[in-house]
Amino acid sequence: MPSVSPCSPNFSSKNNVIAPGLKDFIIDKARSLCAENEAKLVYLTLYGSTLYGTRVPGKSDVDVRGLFLPSAESLILEEAPKSLRFSTGEGGKNTCEDVDIDLWSLRYWLSKLLPAGDTGALDVLFSPSRKACTLCRDAMLDPIFSAPLRFIDTVHGRTYVEYSVKQAKKYGIKGSRLGALRAVAAFLRERCPHPGPQERFSDYLQALIETCGDGRFCTQQEINGRPALRLCGKLYDGTIRMTEFLHRIETAVERFGVRAQEAEQNQGLDFKALSHALRAIMQMEELLTTGNVRFPLKGRQELIAVKEGRLTRDEIETRILKRLEAVDALYETTPFHGVPDAEFARSCLLSCYGMRRRAAPASPHDKSVFAEGFDVGESTLEAIQLRLDAAEARHEVRILYACESGSRGWNFASQDSDFDVRFIYLHRRDWYLCVAPGEKPDTLDLGLENTPVGELDINGWELRKALKLFHRSNVSLLEWLSSPLVYREKGSTIQQLRELARNCFIPTAAWHHYRGLMKRSRARYETDSPSIKTWFYTFRPLLCMRWIKLGLGVPPMRFDRVMEGVLADRALKDEIYDLIRMKRCRNEWEHFTASPSLERCMNDLLRESVEPPAPVGRKKMDLDAIFRDALDFARGEK
Repeated sequence: MPSVSPCSPNFSSKNNVIAPGLKDFIIDKARSLCAENEAKLVYLTLYGSTLYGTRVPGKSDVDVRGLFLPSAESLILEEAPKSLRFSTGEGGKNTCEDVDIDLWSLRYWLSKLLPAGDTGALDVLFSPSRKACTLCRDAMLDPIFSAPLRFIDTVHGRTYVEYSVKQAKKYGIKGSRLGALRAVAAFLRERCPHPGPQERFSDYLQALIETCGDGRFCTQQEINGRPALRLCGKLYDGTIRMTEFLHRIETAVERFGVRAQEAEQNQGLDFKALSHALRAIMQMEELLTTGNVRFPLKGRQELIAVKEGRLTRDEIETRILKRLEAVDALYETTPFHGVPDAEFARSCLLSCYGMRRRAAPASPHDKSVFAEGFDVGESTLEAIQLRLDAAEARHEVRILYACESGSRGWNFASQDSDFDVRFIYLHRRDWYLCVAPGEKPDTLDLGLENTPVGELDINGWELRKALKLFHRSNVSLLEWLSSPLVYREKGSTIQQLRELARNCFIPTAAWHHYRGLMKRSRARYETDSPSIKTWFYTFRPLLCMRWIKLGLGVPPMRFDRVMEGVLADRALKDEIYDLIRMKRCRNEWEHFTASPSLERCMNDLLRESVEPPAPVGRKKMDLDAIFRDALDFARGEK
């Protein structure tokens, strides 16, 4: 060990988290540890309080975590270690003078620790956010660090929440909320240990309130005139079956409750452990809010206060429970749900050994397909696919089709244009087998998300809804089918719809749709400060209306194809292409004045937009067969 100490003096520099001498010692020791075991060091980071930003001078030791790549030979012979460890404090209790280095094999980290929700493994996954703590990083890990949600399981809660609750239980966090829960659980065990299948909660509600009501955490309320119970912030309708209510209470007690003997056995609070419990739930809240965890943690001052015992037990309990409630609410609204992708993890691991996984034969439509001249950055595509994967896992649906709509699909997006992703999805067969299927929701809105790659607006329609709208010649859906940016397409359903699009097309309805779009955009263009965006949003519908009047069928989504199909003047089209290039590289809301030639063209199109096309007949279509085929495909794919 060098003469450098990891205590306070070596952590005082804002530019260096640790002293250069200590840094060199750690790196050399980690590399030699790997070399002794025929492995390659691929990642090393300062860990624990140094990474979190909660280090207390003179009290915190130096924790280091890392990853290594065992040799291919050791893997084949099954001799590769799962982990390697070094500590300067072996044989005694660690002090602030000590350095602990823990390394995991990349395979063990990817295939076991991350899917299991190991909090240390998760912290390593997000640790590159604090570059000052990164001591060694091989570029081969970039695909892993850039897509963290593909390695963790937030859908089933196997992340920071479980750790936080376990820590809270271990050190006796209970309080009045949990007291109310336990009182209700005791009442139910005594009054209704074995409820009948038809018994309702309302049969016991009044007696429960008389026994357990406290005016704060256990109160009686109403839902649309019906009696209900508000317990620890959650509302329980009196009409639910008693068996279901019992299950919910047992689940709540299992998660938040603490047996009295656990608290009695606790001879004192471990404030460091409680700070870890609070830290973990903070990290989960950030993960569900932003899709990431960044170090140092935003709440580090609060964590230091807990760690140093400056908050009472009740204050700590209140903060933990409040954040647990916030996380529960976020689960219902967040678009950031992680789903472990074992295939992707295996591919990443193989690529680190210079190998590629042999892929099974797949349909060309199982991957993203972009038309020539259209492209989406790799990081953007990754973000979109992650959100689609998370939606499938969370809602138990199969996304048959996802594409780009709006200005990016028209191919005149500006620098600040968002990504308008639209998809069509299918539930499992049993979802449709019910008495009143029409009462179930038929859309999924994943919300608007600001990401480092841009603003993502993603929502979709259930297939049956899409087929109904297809039969009515819904223009938005018909445009999706011709999108030049297809993010995913599975099975033959969408291709069948493309082939039937001309048969279902109602020219008059589509013409009125585009006329409505044109009139709204024209009003903004004339009343507001005219912009290049409002000009294009007026001009494109006019071109589509001419396309329909010429009997050309469904207008394609691509603006260039519509324009080439209805305008003959080459000079005019070249001017419009120049205008598109200008729109792509400037603020689309800047003041814009159209040239005389563009104004003449606009006025000519406006004069044409008075009379709709004549009605035409349509051929019959068996959309029920398409729906059944899609169900069969989805069932077979699973």
